Amino acid sequence: MTGGEIFVECLKAQGVKTIFGMPGGHLNPVYESLYESREQISHYVVRHEGGAAFMADGYARSTGDIGVCLTIPGPGSTNASTGLGEAYTANSPVLLVTGQNSSHLDQKDPSKSFHGLDQKTFLSPITKHIEIVKTVDQIPGAVNRTFGAMRSGRPKPALIELATDALTAEADLAIPIRNNGLQPVADAGSLEKALDLIQQSKRPFILAGSGVNHSRASTELEQLAKLLNAPVATTAMGKGCISEDSPFALGVFRSAVTRKAIEHSDLIIALGTRFVYRETGNWTMKIKQPLLQVDADPTEISKEYTAQVGICADVQICLKQLNQGLHDQPRQDGWGKRTNQLRQQFESNGRPQLIEDLRETMPRDAILAVDVHVDGYSALPHFWVYHPGTFIYSPISVSMGLALPSAIGAQIAYPDRKVVAIAGDGGFLMTSPDLATAVKYNLPIVIIVVNDNKLTSIEGGQLKQFGATLGINLLNPDFVKFAESFGAIGFRVEGLSNFQSTLEKALDMKKTSLIEVVKQ
Repeated sequence: MTGGEIFVECLKAQGVKTIFGMPGGHLNPVYESLYESREQISHYVVRHEGGAAFMADGYARSTGDIGVCLTIPGPGSTNASTGLGEAYTANSPVLLVTGQNSSHLDQKDPSKSFHGLDQKTFLSPITKHIEIVKTVDQIPGAVNRTFGAMRSGRPKPALIELATDALTAEADLAIPIRNNGLQPVADAGSLEKALDLIQQSKRPFILAGSGVNHSRASTELEQLAKLLNAPVATTAMGKGCISEDSPFALGVFRSAVTRKAIEHSDLIIALGTRFVYRETGNWTMKIKQPLLQVDADPTEISKEYTAQVGICADVQICLKQLNQGLHDQPRQDGWGKRTNQLRQQFESNGRPQLIEDLRETMPRDAILAVDVHVDGYSALPHFWVYHPGTFIYSPISVSMGLALPSAIGAQIAYPDRKVVAIAGDGGFLMTSPDLATAVKYNLPIVIIVVNDNKLTSIEGGQLKQFGATLGINLLNPDFVKFAESFGAIGFRVEGLSNFQSTLEKALDMKKTSLIEVVKQ
């Protein structure tokens, strides 16, 4: 087999069924093998490599599995880097596969080479694992190690770089079986300390982060909350790990309701969260209660706040261990009816009309991809989510242009689910060429573009800072005609008077559609 064939066989062994990519000469041997394996691995061509990374991210977040994108080296990698940076901050397992010039050019200045770039140096800050493949015999081990690393601990992006001569060379090599990585289990000593800490508390408060979502530990989280009668708040990246109509759910952390809950608590149980800037008020938040922290990444334990007990373990496995230890064990419940009262306060929070219409119209298991814009910000606290992987958002990197391509990735992962992307006019146009991708593959995504002809989320800050605006006002196309020019169906609504009925109509269609919401 050629190196290209070996590489694709290795991907198949790891369970890869979907790739988002842009072809290029460096990777022709891979594409030749993908063509021969097109029944096992589907390749989706993108219109920009940044879209490929965002699509792989949407695929990864919605499934909990690894999303794969394929680009040429140099400008292909730099274009994809924004999506990789987003995935890095969001703890999303996105694998970038890219080419490289023949290995005999190794010692030459890459800036003088065709598509030249020192990709290892460029991408190291936004990847957890990198493999540089120079010879054909290195391919199986490189793929095996990469998937093992990505399936171990806290998920992050990775890079595999393939030299052209490694892909054209022939060899007879064994293909490694699927590498499921390592899922650490809580050691007996730490588990005993954690159970003692919980038993000593009367009012534990649970903060659930992306680690709960990634490990798909929703059932175990709900069981723990029930055992402790404890309220649960999620981080932005943890949203969806507990159904927001659960009697224990208080929505996203640092709301007025969750502040009350944490002030009344006597123990914080932090599950798979890194205590990022959003949840901590730029780390001004003080934690006076004892902290029990569980995370698959040992470097996160006590990194921002000192944990009385820290457990490095897969969150789902650790929750099972905790629940088993707490089951049938008598303990004092200091929350009583207060958990229900907090829940009622959360339920009484009003929703903006657009978000309310979205939630009422979309099925419970529908996937919403949210771009960076004013209405998107309000979706985080107000759009209720009932299943993990059904809310795609950029709370840390805050990457404009995320919604459309990540929705494409999610729709490909779940062809029978409804998928909606919502974006502002500014963010949508950043990745709008991939509307062609959605139409090409007949994906019934609904794209909502909120059009006010300006960068509204920036406007307020400029007015406050210097009393005027610069670079805020936009020149937009006719979004309905724009969508129709790609072969999508276009709708326009003025204000929100007929938005819900239009959304219902779009969701019932079997084609890509775009709804322009003209802000009044």
